[in-house]
Parts: sequence; structure tokens; C-alpha cells
Amino acid sequence: MNYKMLVSDIDGTLLNSEGRLTDGVKQAVRDLHEQGVIVTLATGRNLRGVLPLIEELGVSVPVILGNGTVIADPLKRETLLHRPLPHATAHKLIDVIRGHGLWSSVFVHTFEGIDTYYDRDPGFDAAYLFVNRDPNISKQVDDFRTVTGVDPLKVLLIDTPDKVYPLIEDLKKIDDHKFNMFVSTYDFPGYVFLEMFDHASSKASGIDHLAQEFGITPAEVVAVGDNANDLEMIRYAGLGVAMGQGVDELKQAADWTTKSNDEDGVAYLIRERMLK
Repeated sequence: MNYKMLVSDIDGTLLNSEGRLTDGVKQAVRDLHEQGVIVTLATGRNLRGVLPLIEELGVSVPVILGNGTVIADPLKRETLLHRPLPHATAHKLIDVIRGHGLWSSVFVHTFEGIDTYYDRDPGFDAAYLFVNRDPNISKQVDDFRTVTGVDPLKVLLIDTPDKVYPLIEDLKKIDDHKFNMFVSTYDFPGYVFLEMFDHASSKASGIDHLAQEFGITPAEVVAVGDNANDLEMIRYAGLGVAMGQGVDELKQAADWTTKSNDEDGVAYLIRERMLK
């Protein structure tokens, strides 16, 4: 098959377990790009979280952010797709979280300035991966309702299982079908990661939107990931690939499994299945 687009997840996929982009992966991506294949990213991160990687990798096309809620071109500073949560939905989610006495954060899409609002300092290192205490990009507020002029992209928190699982049960009771809920224990042993975002968004929907922009069919797309939020995109793609260390659910759904992220699995995929 003559594949025309490679879409890669970032954490646990493109990056190794130390969070680095290896020379082997960078060279394979360059080789693929020279062959005329479009290479882009699909991630749960926001724009600021991918900018250094975009520069290092040399990605020159729009990227899929926030699990498909945003497609942005960082070079042109253009937003091609933006699907925020309704304010009323975000407020309902935050109210339930507050009722459990937990902290929460709200992410927004922007090219500069504040992109994260949080209601209190969570007080532990795992959370600081998401809530950056740099006042130039994160802001602590008593109530997100007081923040005007921005649209909530997602509500996010991470905490221990004894706190998060009872919260999830109450969040499921909300009579509002306008949000998706992603729950994971995969990347953070001892913690449960929880985020809520637009109900119609996924990495697959983001890829579909972008592929149509380029006139590319699903059969011409290769998608690779490692976690449950990559499931829909590898089912969408003509070649859906799971990382060697990925979750079992993803491997079972994938068309092919590459090596692990510590074995340059994305580079192995490119050289074994994509380069002519």
C-alpha cells in the first residue's frame, strides 16, 4: 500500500520512556518526509506541550491536539478545528469534582498566554506535569466561572484511585451527553488520570478532518499509539499500529504491533512498513 500520511501519538510512542525523541526516530521521520509522506501528531497535549517537539522533529503541517478537539497549524498560527466544551457542561463537571473535595484544572486553546486554569495547588509531583506553576502560562482561580473570554477545552485532574474512582461514578450521573471521559492508569502508577472533553471528538475524528483537507483516504493513513485513547484512530487508519509496550486492548485491535518506544518503535514501523 502506498501510504500518504503517518499520524503518531507522542507520549509512550514517539518519545521513549525518558520523554526523549531519539536520533533514530528523527532520522526515520526525515526519510519518510523526503519520500513525500505527510507526518503529523495526534496527542492529548495542548499546543504549548508540543511546540518544542514540533521544532525538533521538523513537523510542518497542522497537528491534532487535545484528543481531537483542536487542529492547529503552529507555523501559520492558524486554528483549523476547535471543539470546546460548553461552559455549562464544564461548570457541571467542576461542581461534582469540588463536591468530592478534589482539585481540577481547565485547559484552553491559545497560541500564547494562559492556557491552564486550576482551582488549587494539587501538592504532588504527578499533577505538576499538567499544572505548570509558571504564572505566564498557568493561573490559579477560585472559580472558573470568573474567567471570561476563553472556552474550556477540557477538564483534567490526576489523583489516587481511592479519590478518583468514586468521583467517576458521580460524573457518570450527570445528565449531560456533551462530554467524553478518558480514564487511564497506564502512564502514572499509583494514580488515576481523568480528563473530560467534547463528546464528538477523538483522535480519529481529528485525523479524518485533517486527511480530508489533504485529499487523503483512511486507507492511505498509518496511525500509531500506545494507550486506550489511541484505539479509535488505529481502527480508523488503513494501517493501525500498536507500540510493543502498549496496552493489551490496543494491541488486540491493531493491524500490526511494532517495537517498544525504548526500541525506537516508530522508526521500526517507518522502515518496515512505509519506506519504499
